[in-house]
Amino acid sequence: MDEKLICQCCGMPLTEDVVSKNIDGSINNKYCKWCYVDGKYTYKDMNTLIDACVKHMVNENFTEEQAREYLKEILPKLEHWKK
Repeated sequence: MDEKLICQCCGMPLTEDVVSKNIDGSINNKYCKWCYVDGKYTYKDMNTLIDACVKHMVNENFTEEQAREYLKEILPKLEHWKK
């Protein structure tokens, strides 16, 4: 994975250890292993995804509100949410 890929559902940078797999075991380089599992999408609505992601993003430099605003800005631009 030489090029910079991001999950087309949550925006997480994709690396070999977090990339998802298709139901046949082949690599799916569009989604992370949390957003696409066993051939199925985990998140069907953006608010559920935002709630799940925010708790992992908050730290001493990034508030919950900042995380929510960031996700609300980038998620609609990703392939999964354009459908």
